[in-house]
Amino acid sequence: MLDPVALASDLVRIDSPSGDGEGMRGVQQHTADLIRERMPAARIRTGGEARPWTLISVGPDAPSPLFACHTDTVPVGDAQQWSHDPLGGEHDDDHLHGRGAVDMKGGLAAASAALVGAATRGAGGHLLLTADEEIGSLGAQDAGDVLANLDLTGIIIPEATNLSVRCSHRGACWLRLIARGRAAHGSAPERGVNAVLRLAAAVGPALETAPLRHDEVLGAETASIGTFHGGDATNIVPAAATATLDQRTVAASTPLLEHWRQVEGIDEVETILDLAALNTDTDAAFVRSLPAPVDPAPVTYFTDGSVLQGFRPDVPIVAWGPGDPAQMHSVDERLELAQLATAADLFERVLLSRR
Repeated sequence: MLDPVALASDLVRIDSPSGDGEGMRGVQQHTADLIRERMPAARIRTGGEARPWTLISVGPDAPSPLFACHTDTVPVGDAQQWSHDPLGGEHDDDHLHGRGAVDMKGGLAAASAALVGAATRGAGGHLLLTADEEIGSLGAQDAGDVLANLDLTGIIIPEATNLSVRCSHRGACWLRLIARGRAAHGSAPERGVNAVLRLAAAVGPALETAPLRHDEVLGAETASIGTFHGGDATNIVPAAATATLDQRTVAASTPLLEHWRQVEGIDEVETILDLAALNTDTDAAFVRSLPAPVDPAPVTYFTDGSVLQGFRPDVPIVAWGPGDPAQMHSVDERLELAQLATAADLFERVLLSRR
């Protein structure tokens, strides 16, 4: 058997922030090696360079679920603010501590343990490990070919949901807003055009008039300026300014893009990422079959489900995993061990029910 606590602890010790291909590959390799040790017949495929992916399949080639887990984390930040070593993989009687414990190395470990446990009893299943989810599900975009021919009953993304089954989340459309100006000496600003002032004056009113929509299931769209940069020196009138915009969407982003492209004072709009909303039918047979309560409320974050549904629109996708979402990306991130053990057991039950 595969101990999910030991595996999760091992994975926390592997630093794998987004953009670190070697770190993410290390997480994937360690997981694959442990599964292969226990299941020599496991079928393992790998690919990707900067954004590695790994697909692990066990048991008979028959209709079965797939667990989709990202292997990157957000950065640790200031380690001095943590009560435990953020990369130490420490655990006590109640919690596993460290960056990624909740998001989502705990869920990955639970899925891996379930895969091994179910396979020893004749059941099959799949585990897809992706990269760079935290910065826009970039790695999942390379997984389309490996998913195309899998006979799937459903896709489970073991993100933190406190073990309730969640079927929806908003999409994400991130934009880069650029304003141009004309440089001049800071002592004679009238000779230039200040790009920072142009962009600052444009953004506030444009946020107020953005055509944000509402969906009965997904809720309201939101828009938030995340960064603002401009200028090269205090004594130079800035010739360029840039802001980034985080929009959480419930439908196609086209109306929002058109809005920002027409704003006076914004000269260029670049799309950083555009992820579709996820909205799986809560009455789908696969969803109803899962041994956990279904919460109809959407999760607040996005997942690789935004990308995977584009490859397999025929397959229901849910977020369902151990951990408190409030712990995601936090200082002193920690995962309740009881939830981790329960998740491994529930996931195994799902795989065994498909025998």
